[in-house]
Amino acid sequence: MAFVNQYTTDTKVDQKIKVLKVLCQECLQEVGDLTIPAPANLTLDLHTGKLNAPVTLEVAGSPQIRTVKILMGKVILMGVVPVRLEFNKGVVCQSFEVPFQSVVHCSSVDPEENVDVQKHDVQVEGLVYSPVQVPDHHGKMHLSLIIKAVVKLCVIVSREDILKVEAASQFCACP
Repeated sequence: MAFVNQYTTDTKVDQKIKVLKVLCQECLQEVGDLTIPAPANLTLDLHTGKLNAPVTLEVAGSPQIRTVKILMGKVILMGVVPVRLEFNKGVVCQSFEVPFQSVVHCSSVDPEENVDVQKHDVQVEGLVYSPVQVPDHHGKMHLSLIIKAVVKLCVIVSREDILKVEAASQFCACP
């Protein structure tokens, strides 16, 4: 039994298909940061710039995009990276979220339109910290840590569109 030439030009009909039309697509690398007070008993040698004990940062969950805002010609994304700080070899002293943001330039996007924003492959490429002395409101210096999170993500902005196509009708309408 052959399935050769099962339809002819007279069995083709115009069909309408709803699809997502890609307006723009970008792969981004962003750096988020947060300054936190250093753990108690952590000190900084001002001559060497070294801390008195090791500090380790670990990603404590999946990064999340929490806010998407459509503006004329651009899409703003805001998210967080959950982080755990370990001090002195294994003592978890703090968990927190490092915020990051990203802007996708997309000339054909309009805030009045209903657009779809898909985030793919959101991943943390690295975490880093740097000790810094920060004055309080009395001018006394306190040790803090500046935490940086490097995030990579792919963003696709699209909107629904209807295409008219010429398609063959079914040659076998089985129930």
